[in-house]
Amino acid sequence: MIALPVEVLAEYRTEIAAEFEAYFASVSVHIACLDEERTRAMEEARSATEAYTRLLSSPPVRKDLP
Repeated sequence: MIALPVEVLAEYRTEIAAEFEAYFASVSVHIACLDEERTRAMEEARSATEAYTRLLSSPPVRKDLP
């Protein structure tokens, strides 16, 4: 509960609502950015894992010793 008089809340209701809306809009954009980066990082990790798996499953190259 907000500890402000009802009269103050009524007078500044529009401004307080706008601040809350701006905050939640900003948080939503930030979370969407984090989700996009998580998706990108997971795809990069999957690609790296596939490349590493191919490396491990390929036969070793025989090198002639001098």
